[in-house]
Amino acid sequence: MWRKQTVLSLIAFTIAAGAFAQGGNVTITGTVTDPSGAVVAGAKVTVTQKSTSILRTDTTNGSGQFNFPALPPTTYTVSVQAPGFKQYIQDVALLADQIRDLDVRLQLGAATQQVTVEESAVQVNTMSQELSQVIERSRVTDLPLNGRNAADLTLLVPGAVSAVANNSGALQGDTKQVPGEEAIAVNGARPDQIGYNLDGGNNEDLMSNVNLPFPFPDALQEFSVQTNSFDAQYGSNAGAVVNVVTKSGTNDWHGDLFEFVRNRAFNARNYFAPTVDPLKRNQFGATVGGPVHKNTSFMFFGWQRTIIRSENNATNAIIPTADNMAGNFSLTNPTTTITNPFTHVAYASNAAIGPIDPVAVAMAKLLPVPAAGSTSGSVTFVDHFAVAGEQRSS
Repeated sequence: MWRKQTVLSLIAFTIAAGAFAQGGNVTITGTVTDPSGAVVAGAKVTVTQKSTSILRTDTTNGSGQFNFPALPPTTYTVSVQAPGFKQYIQDVALLADQIRDLDVRLQLGAATQQVTVEESAVQVNTMSQELSQVIERSRVTDLPLNGRNAADLTLLVPGAVSAVANNSGALQGDTKQVPGEEAIAVNGARPDQIGYNLDGGNNEDLMSNVNLPFPFPDALQEFSVQTNSFDAQYGSNAGAVVNVVTKSGTNDWHGDLFEFVRNRAFNARNYFAPTVDPLKRNQFGATVGGPVHKNTSFMFFGWQRTIIRSENNATNAIIPTADNMAGNFSLTNPTTTITNPFTHVAYASNAAIGPIDPVAVAMAKLLPVPAAGSTSGSVTFVDHFAVAGEQRSS
């Protein structure tokens, strides 16, 4: 079998003015106080995305609070300025669906002076009640994936198990399911009770209510899996919510070329198999991202193609004998009486059956016919294919 498949081809444009709430976005909030602990109202707070220089501003309210919702997950520089205080600067790295609550304490001094805060400790979420885990970029790229289906990484989350072995019935069979679908149960819920979102949009197969294909790993930034007490906006499913975030362009051009190869030259032989696995699989592609206009609009493009060449095992099948092809079934069915299905009258010696369907006759011409006089026929079908001018057979 020789199968070619373009797994994913996408172009994404990001425009600074077009930010909106979507699954996977992050929030930066906090309270600004002075050295005595009193809140500072009217302080100017600026949040700048480090990779694109896109910024948003806010002013603290009467309670000294500020809030920046619906931010793409990445690293930000938070700057706070107020008359009579030194400028406060802090870098904040956020993964998908995270909320960071900052306690900003300003110091007395000139506005030209700066206080830079560096954080390395893991922050505990004190703003929302959901249980979640983020499969970050490093695990997406570094962990081995058979077939490079990033949806399999959902199984890294506590409480998530594969449901295929349990005959869950979530999938509709090999001939009906969308490639890349995974049957995963979370905390005992059915596999069709997981909500999948891709950059804020629904990413589910409406027939079986499981995931549509994830972006291939090189086009995927990260994704979060919320397993309990998630927000009401995700209330359509009881099991879990998976928010997938794709890469986007930045102010710098970046890209890569890749290929993952699997064939018998690299495979080890299974202990119980007589030969090395003959599967040949090539997955290759490229990504590129950068600015359309610096600080305002960006683009990202990714493409991957998969070529699978495999050899099927030989298959034995019973085929008609030469006598059968002539309508004589007496030799293969000596103890069975064949009757006309319309008149129910038996055929003499089980021979001369007719009329014969012309479609069946046409198909029978394509079958190999055993030697005349044979009482039964069997054949071993062998799949042949040609690749780059070289013929192979299984």
